[in-house]
Amino acid sequence: MKYFYLLLILILPLSSQAQQFRFHSQLDAKQIPVGGTFTIQFIIENADAENFTPPNFSPFKVVSGPSQSFRSSFINGKSSKSTSYSYMLQATKAGKFTIPAATLVSKGKTSKSNPVTIEILRSDQVARTDGQPEIMIKAEVDSNHVYIGQQVVIRYKIYTQINIENYNILSESSYAGCFAQALDTYKEPVIKEVVNGKEFSTKVLRKVAVFPQQGGKIEIEPMVVQVGIPSKSRVSRGLLSSFGLERKNLNSNGLTLIARSAYDNSPKNFSGAVGNFSVQFKLAPNQVTTDDAISLVLSITGNGDVKTIRPPSLIFPPGFESFDAKIKEEKMINATDSVRGEKSIEYLIIGHNPGQFEINPSFVYFDPVAAIFRTVSDSFSVTVLQGTGVTNAASDNTLVTEKAVKPISHSLYLTKVRKPVYLRPWYFASYILPVFAFLLFSWRSSRRKTEIKEVDPEAVAKARLEKSKLLMEEANYTLFYEEVAVSLKQFISHKFSIPTSDLSKNKISEVFKQHGLDSHIAQQTLLLLDRCDLALYAGINDASQVNSTYQEAVQLLTSIDEVLD
Repeated sequence: MKYFYLLLILILPLSSQAQQFRFHSQLDAKQIPVGGTFTIQFIIENADAENFTPPNFSPFKVVSGPSQSFRSSFINGKSSKSTSYSYMLQATKAGKFTIPAATLVSKGKTSKSNPVTIEILRSDQVARTDGQPEIMIKAEVDSNHVYIGQQVVIRYKIYTQINIENYNILSESSYAGCFAQALDTYKEPVIKEVVNGKEFSTKVLRKVAVFPQQGGKIEIEPMVVQVGIPSKSRVSRGLLSSFGLERKNLNSNGLTLIARSAYDNSPKNFSGAVGNFSVQFKLAPNQVTTDDAISLVLSITGNGDVKTIRPPSLIFPPGFESFDAKIKEEKMINATDSVRGEKSIEYLIIGHNPGQFEINPSFVYFDPVAAIFRTVSDSFSVTVLQGTGVTNAASDNTLVTEKAVKPISHSLYLTKVRKPVYLRPWYFASYILPVFAFLLFSWRSSRRKTEIKEVDPEAVAKARLEKSKLLMEEANYTLFYEEVAVSLKQFISHKFSIPTSDLSKNKISEVFKQHGLDSHIAQQTLLLLDRCDLALYAGINDASQVNSTYQEAVQLLTSIDEVLD
């Protein structure tokens, strides 16, 4: 038993340290009239307050405080604690005021809380409450104009002038056209706000993070909430009747989101990431032989929909062979105010030529707030040494062959007359065979390179289009749209001698016009590329629409061929 207590003593401090320190301020009101009061709290999480200094509260009058409170919890093996200092303040004049940060010293380190702002209204800006007190629910969103894949948080907030005993959500939007995930609301405080000159107590009942998956208008249906409020009826039905609840159904407003694609004029290596992201590359090992593989891992963390992010096409130095990227991890994690996505992509590469090389991977994402594309890049030095020139499987075969030779070696041992080592046949073979194998390998490699150079890019593009037909028949629509887009771009690139990286919408329209193609062909080409890009987000699985896309792609390649040939 004593060992158990000793172990518990050792574990508890570690559990406490696992929780993150935070020092922040919060108000219980956004707007109040002159003469009204509000409370400000300074909250210290997972740290000891050795020396707390409040800010200057001017021009507010301190009515009471500081009042100190403590809270601790132990959940799932993790302990947490918090200390708060509260002050009740009274507004003395109208205007918008910012209360500066408080200061805290903990373990010799000084920290500051966040400043907070409150608006004080004149008495003529606040309407007197006449008649029945009001209660309503509103659906609120930061912006109605968004991008496909961007995270938007919808808050369903109740505004009330009367007490609410309980509530129940009766119906909610299906969020058609979006990926939706509910967020935690148990920590949402009650806030005082003034709406149309009337003061309300408000609280967020539900928060939902939505990620538009298609372009155009997206309709968010109203939410229906049933609330229980104290009953005013006091008919003689016994003592308990005065404690009864009156049920009332509240409908929120609906919302309309306007979603558009971020692919317009996007860089060549944009892979669909929309949001704010933290990106990290890791490469190991940085010294290998020509027989070894190198692992390059791309880790993406951010507030966008990571499920729609495709592995970016990375460019490696000449002589490096790369394999298909593998998604190692992909998950969406609920946070307090948003959903955080994490995705990990691994690339395996092999350097076939010895030497010193620089590998420069990059990742492009679209920042919807600034409406710009951002590029995160890194650089790694890699040393490649000459290896054996054979794979592990080949090495195993070589060992088997050596074992097979042993009986012959044994028979030579029984021979009475021994020749000098340098006159024995296997001695010459040990020199001649590797040279012969090297020459044969070099000849086959050069022949293969020649064959690759002789491949017709136009034929490759048409072959990829044929592959897309098989994908369509297999109902693999995501890869189908990728193949159609790639084959179309590859075909245009070859026909007009334009690098694929330069195939912007403006460039395609320009070269089509220069070569005498009708404007409707250019327009149809751009619309088809847009449809492919959009389908990768929206997950279109309508067989008739997929089939029409394939037919349009075939017709476009045929039309361009007829005009140019």
